[in-house]
Amino acid sequence: MFNKIKHSLRFKLTMLLVVMMILTIFGSLVATQLVARKFFLSELRNRMIDMYQDVNQVFTTDGLTDEEIREHLSRLAADGEINLFVLREDGVIFSNTNEKSKMWGSMNLIANLLQGTGEKDLDNLFTDENQGFYIFHQNYDDEMNSYFYDVVGVLDDGSQIALRASAARFNQSVTTTMKLYSYVGLLAIVVGCVAMFFVSSSYVKPIHEMASAAKKMSQLDFDTRVKVRNKDEIGALGESINSMSKELEATISELKTANARLTKDIEEKTQIDEMRKEFLSHVSHELKTPIALIQGYAEGLKENISDDAESRDFYCEVIMDEADRMNVMVKKLLALNELEFGTDKINVERFDIVELMKNINLSTDILLQQEQIKLEFPYQKPVYVWGDEFLIEEVYSNYLVNAIHYAPKAGKVSVTMEDKGDHLRISVFNEGNPIPEEELDKIWIKFYKVDKARTREYGGSGIGLSIVAATMKLHNQAYGAYNTENGVVFYFELETAKHYTQ
Repeated sequence: MFNKIKHSLRFKLTMLLVVMMILTIFGSLVATQLVARKFFLSELRNRMIDMYQDVNQVFTTDGLTDEEIREHLSRLAADGEINLFVLREDGVIFSNTNEKSKMWGSMNLIANLLQGTGEKDLDNLFTDENQGFYIFHQNYDDEMNSYFYDVVGVLDDGSQIALRASAARFNQSVTTTMKLYSYVGLLAIVVGCVAMFFVSSSYVKPIHEMASAAKKMSQLDFDTRVKVRNKDEIGALGESINSMSKELEATISELKTANARLTKDIEEKTQIDEMRKEFLSHVSHELKTPIALIQGYAEGLKENISDDAESRDFYCEVIMDEADRMNVMVKKLLALNELEFGTDKINVERFDIVELMKNINLSTDILLQQEQIKLEFPYQKPVYVWGDEFLIEEVYSNYLVNAIHYAPKAGKVSVTMEDKGDHLRISVFNEGNPIPEEELDKIWIKFYKVDKARTREYGGSGIGLSIVAATMKLHNQAYGAYNTENGVVFYFELETAKHYTQ
């Protein structure tokens, strides 16, 4: 966990900023330590000189009594940090300290200045516009065994002045200030570390989002988009990632479409090859018998095996019947191939299924009479469904013809319709022998015949139910067959008109 955090951008960014802050604060402390004493000493000197000038103004103001002068001087030295001592020419002493005797040492410097000595302090000597002058210097007091900073001089009225500030107090102020600055710097580092850790998340979070989006893009997930919050370089990067995601999605979509089309083309080619082989195999197998019959009867006619006209007519009828059977079979095979391969597109439309079935029932009336079959069809009112009317006509016709041929002589065939909500189930029942259960799933296979002899008896080719299966698959609708106690039911379903908006 720690290694993960250690290598995170947020941690690195925070550490970088923290190191920069520490170096900055440490450098400031060192610089302050180097210049603080000079700075504070300069400030102290300016304050003492300002006090000297204020005292000079008090003493050069006409009309002030000694009491008023003392009040002014008391206000000027109210903080007690600077001791004030003034000796007027008439001998009157003004001071804000009770230790006046200790100030006399500083007054000796004034005497030396008046006598022209003290050249070592001439660099610190300042003069007024008038006759006053003063000097700022560091002085060691033997009696107090301590250093002081003094400003001594002569006022414009000739009075002698001495200002004193303790060097020890000055050093203590400098040390206290440096400690305070150190504590503040340390606190700033701690607060800065915490603040930087949280503030850095505002910069790292967009980068994390971009990394997550890029990872999803590598997994071909292009739905994720980076939220662009700013207009800086990170925002521009986010917009670039979003743009790249859209372009990659479009490109990959095109590649997938092309790949799907190519795959479909390959599958269709393979399917065509397989269907061609299967078609040739089935056709060659199914045409053997009719070709053999045609060849045999044709040879019989040629060799005049039978001289009577009736036999010759019979031979010719067999040849014509077998040729017609081959023609029908080839047409159905071609239609089935088109359905299975999908080249025969369905045309879905709304039509009356009752009307369609009534027309087919009428067309099979002769066949019903020949077999003495009773057809039960109790429907007269229109029932509308959706589908390809031409193909559905073939489905129902196959079911009905099969039912008539497989029903016993003078048997019954019934057609029923069952409402299943959005769908309508049409069932065709015929009396007769049931289909073996193990054969029910096989009857939809091309050329599969449960009773091959009987199928040939009525001219079946074994393709009709395969056409039914292919047609219903194109419609994506259910179909099937099942046995009952006294017969077999074939059914198919279509969507009803109410399932569609007009």
